[in-house]
Amino acid sequence: MAHYILLFHSTLGVVQTRKKLQAAGEPFTVKDIPRGLRGGCGLCIHLHGEAPERWVIPGLTESIYRCDEEHFHPVAQYPAP
Repeated sequence: MAHYILLFHSTLGVVQTRKKLQAAGEPFTVKDIPRGLRGGCGLCIHLHGEAPERWVIPGLTESIYRCDEEHFHPVAQYPAP
C-alpha cells in the first residue's frame, strides 16, 4: 500500500480535508511537514492507499507526494487561488 503526503496552501485545507477523510472513515494522520518538503501552512496529511487525488480540494490542496522511505516523489501540484 502506497504512502502519500498531502500539502496545503493554508490550515483551512488541512481542516476541510481532515473532515472529508473522517466522514469517509479513511485512516490518516496530521503532522508537521517533513524537513525535505516545503508547504504553505506547515502541516500535512499522511495517507496510505491508492488514488490520493480523490481527496484534493481545489484551491486548498497544494501538492501530493508519494513517500518511499525517506524520499519524496511529487505526484501532483495545484495552484493557489
